[in-house]
This record gives sequence, structure tokens and C-alpha cells, in this order.
Amino acid sequence: MATLEQVQTAFMSALDNGPGYMPEGLFAGPAARALLGMRVHANTISHARLVALEDTFPKTRSLVGHEHFNKLSRLFLDRPEPSAQPLAHIGRQFPLFLSREGEPEPVTELAAFEWAWLTSYHAADARALQLGDLAGKDAASLLDVVLRRHPAANFALLSDGLRSQLAIEIPELANAGALLITRPSAGVIVAAASLAMLCLFARLDQRQTIGNLFAACTEPERKDQLQPDDFMPALVTLIEAGALEQVD
Repeated sequence: MATLEQVQTAFMSALDNGPGYMPEGLFAGPAARALLGMRVHANTISHARLVALEDTFPKTRSLVGHEHFNKLSRLFLDRPEPSAQPLAHIGRQFPLFLSREGEPEPVTELAAFEWAWLTSYHAADARALQLGDLAGKDAASLLDVVLRRHPAANFALLSDGLRSQLAIEIPELANAGALLITRPSAGVIVAAASLAMLCLFARLDQRQTIGNLFAACTEPERKDQLQPDDFMPALVTLIEAGALEQVD
């Protein structure tokens, strides 16, 4: 007797690939009746996937127009990878797909931004490091504090096209070189960021002490070397934005 997981897998395979993938005995009763029910269910799932993409990329849809977005969405959903994803993750490869389809950079970059925003929104809860957590530490103890990125924090460089689009709603991005997306508490925050902040953030995908981070970012051989005086302001701004967490 097939397990529930095997039945679900066979059912989804038949929905995605057609009646030829429906095993014998999957449903009781006449096959024609089962196919009719599956057709209705397949239409419902197809519609749900299209709506999920629309809800995930509303700004991108507005930029390219509903009709063109719908055409791109259907082409995207015809591929096997999206159909294997739950609705919450169905748009993961959509920005890359848009790029491969030859969509202009303002479109692909906006889609990537919207996905990064959603990633921050759905990220795991974690307490963000606060400046008060470092109060009272002497210099040696401060350098031994271990940090890593907050799971809800994302960073991106801003091209001219993306900057002009986002600055309409977030004026502080008008002159920014990069943006930071965080969710230190209940809501997602999008803020301007400096390249110095990016230098630090890029090295915190793995845990590091503040001392090692300072050494890595200020060593003279690095192309993106920071001046020592730039290190602490960038670190403080990242902490204030809720982009880091302390590792015990």
C-alpha cells in the first residue's frame, strides 16, 4: 500500500506533467471522472501560482505591465523547477529567469529587490544586536565579541535605474550607493547604506570577532580596504539598523 507521501508525489506529478503520469489505482472509480477532477484542481493550482508571482513581484508587474508580466509568468511556470516549490518560494529563480529572457536591467534588478524584501520578511526570528549590548565593555572585550549577519538582513548595490525607481517611495535612497534591507522587529526596513557597510557585511556570512573583522577590512592588500577611521561608524550603523546578531 502506498504511503501518503507517495500518493501526494504521484498526484502532483500527474498535475504537473499530465494524465500519462497518473499511476493505475491512484483514484477509485472511473478514470474519466478522476481526470475531470484533476483538471479542475490543476487549473486552481495554476491560478494560485500565477497569483503568488503577482503578489511577490507587484512593483515589477507594474513596471512591465500586467499583460507582459502574465506572459513571462506563464513561461516561467512551464519550467519544472518552479512547480516543485511551495507557493512562498515559487519566485526564487524569477529574477534570474527574467534576465535570461532578455528583460532590461531595471526590470531584473527590481525583481531581485522584491525577492530580497520578501526573503527578509519570511526570515527566521532572531534578536538583533543592539548598541546597549556592548555598553561597558573595555577595548579587549569588545574586539572579542562574535558577530554574524542577522538572518533577515540583505544588502544590495544600487544601479542608477533601481535607485531612481526606489527613490520615488524612499527618498533617502536618491544618493545612496547601496541599500540595506532588515527586519529587526515586526516590519521590514529599507535604508540607504554605504560601501563601507557593505565591506563589513560581506564578511559576516560566517561568524567573526570584531577584532578579526577589523583586521580583514583594513588590511592594506585588499582592493576594498577600509580606512581604520571608517570601520567603527560603519559597524555602528549596521548595529543600529538591526543587521547583525551576537553569537555566544
